[in-house]
Amino acid sequence: MKIILVRHGKPCASHNSMVSCVEFAKWVRAYHHSKVHVDSLPSETLRARIVGTFIVSSNLNRAVCSAILCTDAPPNIVLNDLREADIPRFKWPIRMSVNLWLLASRLMWFMGVSGRSESLKAMQQRMMKATDSLIGLAQQKKSVSVFSHGFTNRFITRELMRRGWIITYKSKGFWGVTELHYRSQRSSD
Repeated sequence: MKIILVRHGKPCASHNSMVSCVEFAKWVRAYHHSKVHVDSLPSETLRARIVGTFIVSSNLNRAVCSAILCTDAPPNIVLNDLREADIPRFKWPIRMSVNLWLLASRLMWFMGVSGRSESLKAMQQRMMKATDSLIGLAQQKKSVSVFSHGFTNRFITRELMRRGWIITYKSKGFWGVTELHYRSQRSSD
């Protein structure tokens, strides 16, 4: 059995400008609705790696778009549980770069402060459910490619490894891939 986790391509709304808390909230909404930037294309190596696999995607546009760009077809299944962890937003009276807002928001989230966003515990429960779904699909289909998000993919990778899966290939960044096989199977499967 094989699961290939693919991080989406670069979203259109991924700029890093200085913003207030209100502008950051608008940025987060735009990011969640963003498609993949026209210049962000999958490599031929990635396209070849996922040929013949069952295609699964998060429900967020950037993941669905990435699946379509990579396979020239919509995903076989869209799983809402694969969406990225919520980004908490706080009403702080300061202007920061989007990256600093993201860092501060994630730090607060890890410390248990999530505001109206999904809590860390709720996200972990959702990721466990998503992992169970992916393992079930891999048992049925043998090879599954998943178009999702960086944070989501890291959590699922850790959980799969805890359950006996091994990483056989890994790359980072937009279009980054983590390929896992169950137990002692090799990448030739």
